[in-house]
Amino acid sequence: MAAVLALLGTTLAGCGTSGGGSASSTLTIWDFSAEQTDFHKKVAAQYAKENPGKTIEWRSISQDEYVKTLPLAFQSKQGPDIFYWRPAGPTDMAQLLDQKWIQPLNGDGKVPKSFTDRWPEGSFVEGINTRDGKTYGFPFSENLYWGPGYMFLNKKVFEDAGLDAAKPPRTWSELTEACARITGETDASCIASPSKGLDLQRIWFALASGVSTDLFFDFQKGKFSLDDPRSLKTFSFIQDLQKKKYIAPGLNDKNFSRQQFAVGQAGIYLDGTWAPSAWNSQGFQADQYTVAPRPVPDGGATGALARQHDGNKYWVSAQSKKSADAWKFLQWMTDPDGFFAKEYLKAGFGTLAFTDNAALIEDPAIQKIMKVADQPGYRVEVPVPVRKCPDLVRSNAYVKAISERPNWEYEAMVEALTSGKPLAPEARKLVAERQRILESELKKEAASGLKVSIDCYTFPDWKYTEDYPREKYQK
Repeated sequence: MAAVLALLGTTLAGCGTSGGGSASSTLTIWDFSAEQTDFHKKVAAQYAKENPGKTIEWRSISQDEYVKTLPLAFQSKQGPDIFYWRPAGPTDMAQLLDQKWIQPLNGDGKVPKSFTDRWPEGSFVEGINTRDGKTYGFPFSENLYWGPGYMFLNKKVFEDAGLDAAKPPRTWSELTEACARITGETDASCIASPSKGLDLQRIWFALASGVSTDLFFDFQKGKFSLDDPRSLKTFSFIQDLQKKKYIAPGLNDKNFSRQQFAVGQAGIYLDGTWAPSAWNSQGFQADQYTVAPRPVPDGGATGALARQHDGNKYWVSAQSKKSADAWKFLQWMTDPDGFFAKEYLKAGFGTLAFTDNAALIEDPAIQKIMKVADQPGYRVEVPVPVRKCPDLVRSNAYVKAISERPNWEYEAMVEALTSGKPLAPEARKLVAERQRILESELKKEAASGLKVSIDCYTFPDWKYTEDYPREKYQK
């Protein structure tokens, strides 16, 4: 909490009162990418060099502190000018508008075609990053390579166990066998898997996506899905790994688990595209580990990782009085051939939606990640309800449903892991409550004149391992 108060204090000092742009001004940006602090300093210096008088104050704190800090900042009218936010994925804009946290890009929200042309066709969708002709967000990360669902293998640990990291476990049985070998032949744990709060998502996303999807909502059935037999099967497998002591002990956060992997205290770590940058900052280089697809059930994958319109991450605060300066900076930041894109990719922070990743990425670990994700069916485009039912643009039903104890799924899983009890009872309880809110709110909205129903979220003809065809929205 000390970090929260300190950040709020510096924000108050940094907030300006002048409207629009000015010859000399300071723009505040917040996120929780602490590993990018040095990069952000370089960005600020370069922007000031190209734009004399313009100062960027880019502040990053831990994710846990950030989710406390940002709401407090808006409550006290001390919000930054630009901030990072993506907890609800494709419904972020609707949630942020409902909270009155954001304003349109470019003041009136009318952005030029030269700006939107930086992204692939279909990147700007009404209800996701545009509303009533106004643009509020833009895809920052692309959605094929970027995301969770990769398996990282420590080469030395595998070698010490008499295993070949170039031949990674492909199935759940092979993973169990590799874990038995690692724990039997070395002093290392098999899997470093954080389980503190939201950090549990790393192993969950990877394993659940091989069965159905890595989402907590099943768009095939139009239903929240933690109580689905396939989800419970995945969680039971994670519990079994823990009971066999194949997962490093302790209620650890992601930073601790990543460090365990980097120093050879664990042979496997499941995470996303962002992990290599964290290890680079620790001096753990890409030649010391390799990247592989996540293990799938023994019969083969029956699901895939989701490709969603959830890359809209940087937003202009509704409390900012420097909207013109914010718009100017965001245009500069998203220049496909500009300083930000080149240096971001050079540093190995991940992949971007507005540039040619293949041409600019040099980090060998990210290159391996791209090869994994390029495999057909590894990530698939999931249905987009707002394309089926345009009136969902004005619906808050789904937002209200997921806002009821926002981290409930992870709270339930962490409790089941630490207690050793079955997940099913709490899973059924939370699914019933979320579904009740969703359907009751949709009925209220329908009664008020909106053309919405649970059918908007139901796509029975969708197959978990295939892209949902865009042409079907036109039927």
